[in-house]
Formats: sequence, structure tokens, C-alpha cells
Amino acid sequence: MSTDYRPLTPIRMADLFDGRLEKFGVHEHRSEEANASLKCLTDGRNFVSVCGDEKGLVSTFTRRGLNAPQHILGAISEEFKVDIVSEYEPQFYGYETEDEWEAACSAMAKKAEQDFYNEVVKFVQGKEHNISPGTIWMIKAEIAKRLIAETPDLLAENRQPDLIKAVKVIYERDHAVFVKLTDEDRAFVRMATTHEDDLPSA
Repeated sequence: MSTDYRPLTPIRMADLFDGRLEKFGVHEHRSEEANASLKCLTDGRNFVSVCGDEKGLVSTFTRRGLNAPQHILGAISEEFKVDIVSEYEPQFYGYETEDEWEAACSAMAKKAEQDFYNEVVKFVQGKEHNISPGTIWMIKAEIAKRLIAETPDLLAENRQPDLIKAVKVIYERDHAVFVKLTDEDRAFVRMATTHEDDLPSA
């Protein structure tokens, strides 16, 4: 489990690790894996990986596991006067609003669906295709092949939505794993990631 973040204005890797964050209790965590473009910050309890680009600028911050990044990211934000957004926000991907992000995601999903359909048609017809063995696409292509063998007109272009829907239903029924969290599970994750267990009792 991880979450990526990025600053909305540039930060130089060299500036981030020059010691100025120590006044917030944040400093570099040195490890053998560290290099010029991959380093780690810690507040003594939590850790955030920092990835830099070829220009020496921070590209992403990454929280892994149950690390709580709020203090570290807050210190960076305050010291460098930058806004930091997570991968769950449209600004992370360069969109201003949720509506813009949703429209872009919808367009990408439609393109991916069309690309998959095009490859499935080639696969079913025995033509050269770009579906790799062992992938989810191959599992779905095999499902489509069985469905078309039973109902050949599903291969007609006007039946594309029906074929895609049928493949999805069978894939989710037979292959997908869904995890349902209880209220207790969500409460535990919230406590662990915010360290609410450390708050003094009343």
C-alpha cells in the first residue's frame, strides 16, 4: 500500500536535503539504496521516499505501508511555500478540477476499451494481436472467445458494448478478488496512519 504525492511548484533535490528541514525535526534517512535521484526523509518515526528527475528536481514523494507522511510533507510545504497534492487529487495529474479529471479518465477508459476490443477481434479471428500471455487482457480475451463461439453475432461491431459487458461480468465473477472492509478495519487504518493512538487521553 503506497500513496504518491508531488509538489505543484519545483523543489530542487539539493535544497530539500541541505539540512533546512531539521528545524521541523525532519532529516535525511541514509540507506544503501539512496542515490542522487532517490532519497528518503524521516521525522524519526515515519519515512517518505523522494524521487528526483533528470533536472535534479523533486518529481514525487511516496508514502509506503502505514507511514503517516503529514508532518514531513507539512514541513516541506511550509519551508518551500509549495502546495503538495496526492495521487487522489486532480492537480496531481495536471487537471484543475474533478470534472476535468473525470472527463479525461472517461476518455482514457473508452480508448482502452476500444483498444481491447480491436485486439480481441484479431485474437478470435486468429490474426496477429498485441495480447500477451498471462495478462488480464489474455484472460478476458479467452472469455470473449468462448462467448463468441457460443454466440457468433457478439463479434458484430454493433454488439461491442454487449461483448465488453459480458466479458466484464464473467471476469469479475470468476477471476477478480474484492475485499470488503468493515467499519473496524477502516477505523484501524485511520488510527494507524494518523497515530491517533499516540494522542493523550482526556
